[in-house]
Amino acid sequence: MNDALKSCPFTLNTTRICAYDELDTSIEISKIGFNNMKPNAVILVNKDEVFDGIAATSLVHFPINASLLFTDGNSLNEKTLGEIERLSPKGYNGVQVILVGNISKNVSFALNDHGYRTKHISGRNYYDTACIISRIRKEFNNILIISGEDYSEGIIAGYWSAHHGDPILFVQRNRIPNCTIDAIKKMNDINIYIIGSTKTISKDVEYYLSGLDNVKKVDRIGGENPYEIAVNFSRYNDTKTDFGWGRNYRGGHAFTFGQLNEPMKIIASVVFAHMGKHTPLLLIEKDKIPEVVNRYINLIKPIQPKGMPKPPFMHGFILGDVSNISYKAQKMIEGMLSIDQHMMNNENMEGMTGKMKDNVMNVDKENMIMNNGMQDMNENIEHDSIYDKDYIFEWRNLGYRKVNVDEIL
Repeated sequence: MNDALKSCPFTLNTTRICAYDELDTSIEISKIGFNNMKPNAVILVNKDEVFDGIAATSLVHFPINASLLFTDGNSLNEKTLGEIERLSPKGYNGVQVILVGNISKNVSFALNDHGYRTKHISGRNYYDTACIISRIRKEFNNILIISGEDYSEGIIAGYWSAHHGDPILFVQRNRIPNCTIDAIKKMNDINIYIIGSTKTISKDVEYYLSGLDNVKKVDRIGGENPYEIAVNFSRYNDTKTDFGWGRNYRGGHAFTFGQLNEPMKIIASVVFAHMGKHTPLLLIEKDKIPEVVNRYINLIKPIQPKGMPKPPFMHGFILGDVSNISYKAQKMIEGMLSIDQHMMNNENMEGMTGKMKDNVMNVDKENMIMNNGMQDMNENIEHDSIYDKDYIFEWRNLGYRKVNVDEIL
């Protein structure tokens, strides 16, 4: 096996995005997402600015329909320029490249010299920049609130913003910046979704937002850790406001898998949420799949009847080579996503007797009970949000129970 295959191995139900660094990752993903069509614009972000990147994700969505690329903070990277030239963006309101946040004017000048029309969206800091972006988006009914101090719980929000166009605003744990308050107050009948636990965004912030006259609803998607929060967001759906992925049923689902110590690679991959398989983000570790992710995937993946395998199938995009996410972890992802293993178990049932057969049947029974509980939750969500102020549904091996939110958050 050559070095490339060793660092970027294949499995049946996964696609690895292998690149030298986050800048190259953004280029590779742009090539995948826009291989046979032109974007209206390119969004350009400093490769070292995580929160600028998160704020920029809503600009990827229509009507801008943009590729998201990175560059150096003080100069235009030659490889990035090469990808912009390949993309040949058509232009959105006369602009072909939109620079976001902390990037030197030298980058705009270099792009202008190459014939590209540019616009620079930047405030005094990334809090301000996010507020400016929310005004540019204009038409939306929902906004996402995440921590501007710790990206670990809120970075998943960028995938929904790229998918649906809802903008992201930043707060601190116990304080809401003035620009964020002003931006919200200027919105009409807005729904607010807090992404993160009370470890990063306090209940006081939530209560303040709930008290604003123009805010129709405030809901929190939380959890014990970033892995659980990502799962909870993936299955969340508010049918009244058209918010949330709603990946809470058995079917052919696709996800992007990333790890938190590579945040810019995660941000670069939001195009996968905007186009193609429209993937939510699930978080994993280099050599390990968190149990909450494993349980979730096994709950929603399709169970094939006997006979010839047929769609729907599952798929996963893996961000980085084996130095970022190991081959061991990739094989675990493959095992979670594959429908073949379950079919083989069913086909081998005839060869099992006694306790072995009972064990396999018990696993299927548990999955069935959990899936029925998930369907009940989805049917009742219009009446009782799973993240309302008083309660949250907590999943267990044999379904869910209703517990006080203070036990969980």
